[in-house]
Amino acid sequence: MTLADRPTCHSAQRATDRVDIRRIHQASDAETVADHVIVEEPLTIMVHRVGSFTVMCTPSDVDALAVGFVYSEGMIRSADEITAIATKDDLPNVIGIEIQEPAQLGIARNLVVASSCGMCGVRNIQKMLSDIPACQHTLEVPERLLLEITEKLRPMQTTFALTGSSHAAALFDRDGIILAFAEDIGRHNALDKVIGKCLLAKRDMRGCGVVLSGRVSLEMVAKAARAGVELIVAVSGVSSYAITAARQWNITLSGFVRNGKINIYTDPTRIRLGNNGRCAHAG
Repeated sequence: MTLADRPTCHSAQRATDRVDIRRIHQASDAETVADHVIVEEPLTIMVHRVGSFTVMCTPSDVDALAVGFVYSEGMIRSADEITAIATKDDLPNVIGIEIQEPAQLGIARNLVVASSCGMCGVRNIQKMLSDIPACQHTLEVPERLLLEITEKLRPMQTTFALTGSSHAAALFDRDGIILAFAEDIGRHNALDKVIGKCLLAKRDMRGCGVVLSGRVSLEMVAKAARAGVELIVAVSGVSSYAITAARQWNITLSGFVRNGKINIYTDPTRIRLGNNGRCAHAG
């Protein structure tokens, strides 16, 4: 079955479960109530001629997750290099992907990626920094758009509203229109799902921005860079290596974008201040 013909049957899988818990309101006041928890399950992505990768994830939008994962890990350069995706009814947590000659050889095989990490198995970070080309500089947005996009993200986070345990990511264009959105227990999985959705929809991600609900570390910047994303907007903080990588790949990296404030860590020239058109670099 080709990529174009295959239905995205996994997208309806559950993201939350209901469980009975004992809730204590005060030391002498407790009751049994039903509550929601986020689902975490293993998904094994079998990449033909490359290896198997077991990702701990929330089992929703897993087709997009699988496609985004092989793209973000450098195994393919576009969705056109995926020749087939297959699943079996008796193996619901396994997706097989056939690709053309892998773009990146020597990728770790039989790798387990926990929901808390995103770059397990990468042995040569300096090689990765040099292999991914720098982004172009085609995007300029007003500073208010960064604040508005984080506000748009909040009501979309339905899994977080139920469980308080998910991360979210969304791709947006220069007008602040959200083009793809996803949630997952892992922040890198959420971004892979967004990237995968865009690849499956044949949507060009170059010159766009991403908004993230969690912290930004190296692997998050790397995923954005491979997609040609020029602007990262994070509600939370950023790491020192994320800053180094964003500079290397010509990405504008911003963090703690909330409550009317914005921290810009790299290349502020993409951000225009107020109504006077000055860029944030002008001071």
